[in-house]
Amino acid sequence: MTTDPAIATNYTSPTPIQEVRLTSEVLNQLYATMLKARLVGQRVRPARRTSEAILAGALLNAAEEDVLVSANADPVLEVLRGTEISSVLNKPSGKAPIAERRVVSAEPEIFAGVAAGLASASRIANSDSVIVAFAPGKVTKGSAFERASEFSAHNRLPLVMIADWTDSRRSARNHDGVDLSNWPFPTIAVDGRDVIAVFRVVKEAVSAARRGHGPTLVDCVNFLAPGGRGRDERDILLSFRGYLQRHDKWSDLWHSELLAKLQAEVGVSKSKSRKG
Repeated sequence: MTTDPAIATNYTSPTPIQEVRLTSEVLNQLYATMLKARLVGQRVRPARRTSEAILAGALLNAAEEDVLVSANADPVLEVLRGTEISSVLNKPSGKAPIAERRVVSAEPEIFAGVAAGLASASRIANSDSVIVAFAPGKVTKGSAFERASEFSAHNRLPLVMIADWTDSRRSARNHDGVDLSNWPFPTIAVDGRDVIAVFRVVKEAVSAARRGHGPTLVDCVNFLAPGGRGRDERDILLSFRGYLQRHDKWSDLWHSELLAKLQAEVGVSKSKSRKG
């Protein structure tokens, strides 16, 4: 796996992305969140899974007061944000009662408008909250998304849109700086299977939004491995584990204790859980 984000040539940022070395604590948190996402996915089996690297890299940058938005219900995201898994499992729709929900879900057609509306409300209330919105890449196409994007950019709203294109070879946007020359706000293309790259890019985007610099669109794509063809099909959890081992950030004892804790928390038996 790589350790640096790929940045679109047309991307401009108030401050450069900081290439500081991540601490062992942050690396452990990233792995633990990815592992929990995998285990939760085994229990609730959502129709579509957001990349575990995207979820972990983004959530570690979201403060408690920040609002998460999802295009359609995302039970894995709900549980990672703090919803009891029993609440998710007991609801056929995958939605907990409104009072218990930690993620605002919206139909794909109105997803961008809902996210922009929440960001506008945060701005009007002089809140420090940032809206972090997750959607499959195809949802970020069309006139409704474009109108919401233009509104967000014009009003410099505290919004970070995260588009998951990891099921496709590339996003619908050409990140060579030509197709995006008229895009209303900064856009970054990043390897959506590289949790460190996602973490760094989302950290910068959230920081910019919180400082009043407006929205960012993070396009999480599936970069090809050197010499590879089609999509990169490597297990991202095992790839990150290998990265930690190569950098002396791995402990078999720590992993065993973490796995047992999360299995008990999520309710997945060891025999049914995939190797992580």
